[in-house]
Amino acid sequence: MNDVYLNRKLKQLFGELNGKQIFRLARTNELEYRRDYNGAVVQVPRYNYLNGTFWALEKLMPVTGVNVEMLPGCNTSYEPIFIFRKADGSPLVVSEDAVLSFVHVQLFGERKKRDLVQEELDQYEAHVDKLHQFLSDECSVLSTKLHLGEAVVNSTKVDDNGRRDISVNGPEGDPGVQAGTSESTLRNSGSTTS
Repeated sequence: MNDVYLNRKLKQLFGELNGKQIFRLARTNELEYRRDYNGAVVQVPRYNYLNGTFWALEKLMPVTGVNVEMLPGCNTSYEPIFIFRKADGSPLVVSEDAVLSFVHVQLFGERKKRDLVQEELDQYEAHVDKLHQFLSDECSVLSTKLHLGEAVVNSTKVDDNGRRDISVNGPEGDPGVQAGTSESTLRNSGSTTS
């Protein structure tokens, strides 16, 4: 499990509030400053009630109630959503899917796992359909020439609108094929696709 990667992903997907990411993965043995019963500010473990060190999925929350006095100078604090610990007290494996599922439930409520899997499958199929459409529509001549090594992509040109003009240059004497040119246009202009 790569906690740096997961925390970066949580920050990217769910954002920040006042420079602190809203959701984070942290170790339960982290220390924090709290005011004790005598009024002194001391450093104590965040999860002093746990025996052992585990991963905790936390959410940034406003400090309210009793915590206002216990957390001096803080208006937000990380509160646990889930501790990755089994009922027998042993550590639970942390995975990207588990972390994102817990955050999803926190934000949107309970969803069936089947719905989440179907949603991912639908997104994947839509992506594949876009790729098939791109490769089969007007780019078939272009794709064939690139595949056979009869053409190269020259992406250094910029058209009048500031967009890149992707030109394909074929063998010597071939005037080139513009991306998006249809087969019928090529046949009419005298270019071949063999």
